[in-house]
Amino acid sequence: MIIGKSAMEAVLQNLSEQYRVVAPMANGKIIDFLDVTDLANIVMDDSIAYKSPKEFFFPRCEKLLSFCDGEAVVSEPKKAVAIFGARPCDLEALDTMSKIFLEGKFKDPFFAAHLERNLLIGVSCREKKPGCFCEKISADLSSSDKCDLFLESAEGSYKVRYVSDLGREKLSAFLPELETFVNVESPAPNPAVLSLPEDADWEAIAEICQGCGMCTFICPTCHCFDFQDVEEKDTASRYRIWDSCMYPKFTLHASGHNPRETTAERFRQRMMHKYVYVPQNVGKIACTGCGRCVRSCPAGMDIRRIMEEMT
Repeated sequence: MIIGKSAMEAVLQNLSEQYRVVAPMANGKIIDFLDVTDLANIVMDDSIAYKSPKEFFFPRCEKLLSFCDGEAVVSEPKKAVAIFGARPCDLEALDTMSKIFLEGKFKDPFFAAHLERNLLIGVSCREKKPGCFCEKISADLSSSDKCDLFLESAEGSYKVRYVSDLGREKLSAFLPELETFVNVESPAPNPAVLSLPEDADWEAIAEICQGCGMCTFICPTCHCFDFQDVEEKDTASRYRIWDSCMYPKFTLHASGHNPRETTAERFRQRMMHKYVYVPQNVGKIACTGCGRCVRSCPAGMDIRRIMEEMT
């Protein structure tokens, strides 16, 4: 089933009646996932967004509940979001996040609420981007089954593949004459666990790291967070906000002891968490090879080189 990119704009316009539509949009010198205010500004070429759409499932700052007169009122998600343009690496990351937040001993109802309400439209990559190494993580540039609709991009058009019943329902409602159902095969899973040497020279590896946390905030699978309780008029509210394992105070104890005082210790934790601890817990590496950390690190650290040297 082939649909022109101009027709896809009309589909998104139709979806905007039910959803808050988010898509890759030009934002100064970068492309980012933003609310669509003008369909003509949606980026439909092969450019990849600066960030992944992670924050629409795991917001940077989210009110979880409020306390008033001795009662706790749980916050509900706002209008459901239709996300257009998530790349296969972004979709793989969301699958990893889902396993972390929903399949462990403690399930996160807030993440689940976002996941259940959102419509996810994936788009293929026609070629690798600078810094990408998705092929080393067994991701597939042209296909994914981790969404509701998947669009294989061509010049001026998309090949549409229904993945979920919701995706089929939403597109068929707008284009009822399209009845073809194309199953999307799941790409090969990424390696379960990598073996990183315990005696690696982490001081040398992290020597140029500035500890800015850019890599963690831009990563589509990083999920460290903190809680903050804030007094707001007659109520107290609890917020969940993003945090970073690369920050010096991330593991600071109330006693003043910090088990990871140095940048090298924090960088080791980040690498071990992504490539060893998360795989041991959920069976997937917490990295999709999207290359965002490679492209954005102000110190020029390249996780591809680091992994090659270590393994």
